[in-house]
Amino acid sequence: MNYHRKANIILAAVFLFFLGAAVLKYINPEHFGIRLLFFVSEAALVGGIADWFAVTAIFKKPLGWGYHTAIIPRNREKVIEAVATIVQKELLNVNIIRKKIERIPLIEGLLLRVEKVGGSVYLSDQLLNYLRRYAEKQEPAQLAEKLAVFIRPIAKTWNLAPRVQSISGWALEHGYMDQGLDRLAEGLWDKAAEGETRNIILRYLEEIKEEKVSNGGSMFRTLMGFVEMSDGLNLDEAADTLQVELLLSLRKLRDPLDPLRIRLKEILLNILVELESDTQFSAQIEQWKEDVLRDVIFTRFLESMLEEALKIAKSPSTPTDPSVLYPAIYPVVEKYWLSIQHNSELKTRLNSFLVDTLCQVIQNEHDLIGGMVRETLAAYTDQDLNRFVEEKAGNDLQWIRINGSMIGGSVGLFLFLFLEYVYDPIVPTLLNYF
Repeated sequence: MNYHRKANIILAAVFLFFLGAAVLKYINPEHFGIRLLFFVSEAALVGGIADWFAVTAIFKKPLGWGYHTAIIPRNREKVIEAVATIVQKELLNVNIIRKKIERIPLIEGLLLRVEKVGGSVYLSDQLLNYLRRYAEKQEPAQLAEKLAVFIRPIAKTWNLAPRVQSISGWALEHGYMDQGLDRLAEGLWDKAAEGETRNIILRYLEEIKEEKVSNGGSMFRTLMGFVEMSDGLNLDEAADTLQVELLLSLRKLRDPLDPLRIRLKEILLNILVELESDTQFSAQIEQWKEDVLRDVIFTRFLESMLEEALKIAKSPSTPTDPSVLYPAIYPVVEKYWLSIQHNSELKTRLNSFLVDTLCQVIQNEHDLIGGMVRETLAAYTDQDLNRFVEEKAGNDLQWIRINGSMIGGSVGLFLFLFLEYVYDPIVPTLLNYF
């Protein structure tokens, strides 16, 4: 049985009790008990009817009475605004929400969830999938144009000359200059060993011979003829010999103690020292930088790099056949994953970051709470709005009616006893005395 029906039954019972007491009082008006029942039932009925009127007036017009009744329908806008304000600013206040969120170990739950689905392997796969989806949407040419527009104004502020000098000094300090000389010697040796190099040497010797013969007079030409006829001057053999000597010299160049290598290294060191005070070098570097940035080749260079990078990023990745990026990405992800798991201070900072971010989003969108409440209640009809309030506070309102009859009866009992044992015996005596 709901409380609305219970309140109606109690009011009807009080009314019937009053009718019965009224009949008895009419039959025997001087009987003390009957007068007591009549007085108490009358007070209980008045209290019940008064509270029924008051509670009913909140939702509609009781008995058609329109003066200050149907409070909720007549003030629906105020009611809706009040409910929305209470929900937004009191029940779901930003500070209250933040305190609740701060009790939640967000980072612990997030780490546990990620660990269950694979940890660093899962994160690496997700990162690769994101990169692949991003790469599939990009056009190298457009991306290169945007990147060039971004880099050009920044690059103009770069002073490259000191960087070139510092890079050179760093390379020398870490032995990269010696490695460069080794690779130079190897490259030159490979080039010198080619047959084309021998042909170049031969052509060079022939050019020298022709020059000497043409400038040496008839006697010299005759002498050179005898030398060639006696095979005293064989340019083919000379070319072979020079190529062998060149190869031997280049092989010696790979020896750190080779005089030629030492001299070449000294020359490079002297050049690096001179570059520190060479203003012309700095100007040339800056001019070269400006020319490169303005030239279309800069954009094409970026485009070619991006094209290769996007091609690598778009390559499929499976556990059995990971993409080229996987070996580069996984160690980094694994490193940070382990760092987060075993670093309580970092987890605390990350949790604070998540809480701050979530609360910032809630604060920025907090007005949506009141807006949703307003939109929801605005769609209600007057009957729906009444039903909504009754569902939330209806039982308490019906108890007001029940209490009205009970309190009315109690007050009636008190007044009857007061009148019978205090007022009626004492007041007339006092009046006669005075």
